Amino acid sequence: MKYKLIAMDFDGTLLTDDKKVSSWTKKELQKLKEEGYKIVGATARTLDSVKNVLDTNMFHYIILNNGVSIYDVDRDTDEWMGYITLDIASKIIDEVFDDCLQIDLISGTKYYIYKYQKKSSLPFIVDIDRVEDVSEKLARMNVFFNDGVDVLAYYEKIKKQFSNVNCFVMQSSDDNKKWLVVNPIDIDKKVTLSHLGDELGISLDEMIFFGDGLNDLEVLEGVGLGVGMGNALDEVLDKVDAVTDTNNCDGIAKFLVKMKNI
Repeated sequence: MKYKLIAMDFDGTLLTDDKKVSSWTKKELQKLKEEGYKIVGATARTLDSVKNVLDTNMFHYIILNNGVSIYDVDRDTDEWMGYITLDIASKIIDEVFDDCLQIDLISGTKYYIYKYQKKSSLPFIVDIDRVEDVSEKLARMNVFFNDGVDVLAYYEKIKKQFSNVNCFVMQSSDDNKKWLVVNPIDIDKKVTLSHLGDELGISLDEMIFFGDGLNDLEVLEGVGLGVGMGNALDEVLDKVDAVTDTNNCDGIAKFLVKMKNI
């Protein structure tokens, strides 16, 4: 292949619906890793959340929190691209509070759940009663709204009032509900993957990316070969260079084997 780096989203892409990575996909990625390709994950998850569902040693690097940081697997270190201050987070919460169901304040390691009590047994999910209960810098926010709320209207409102953050609408490929994601300004998966590529001497044109959701659009359109999963949203499939099988049917492995045989 003419490509040097293979990157992929996790949920709805690498992971099956039951949050597993198939043995065939693991095998193909390991082969490519041994052949010298850089293997990179790019997810909205935090590192602890990633470790809860897969072996990080499958990758050289993992881009976390929609591009907020890059985790170097071999060195066990991370590089932050930006963060959101608690002051900004509090002001955004004031604007959405009356119509929202749940707000996630997400650090490099934990999901702090505000307004809704998840009562999760997972150590990286923590219910809080006040924003001030968060003592870490924030990587990003999720804002989930009550049924019937105009999410796009809130997107426009936050985009207009808070020019110092990157707000976008998110929707998973397995659900029709939309919510808002608030990232640090000028940070998304494409920006951070490009930054990593600069450090490795690999251009976006020399990368393949697999994805399925709205937060994958920029990077799918920006790399040399953007591949949509068969289960991806129509908005995603309209913008990709190629389409493979679904996340439940080894879409990544099937495509990579096909590419090697061309």
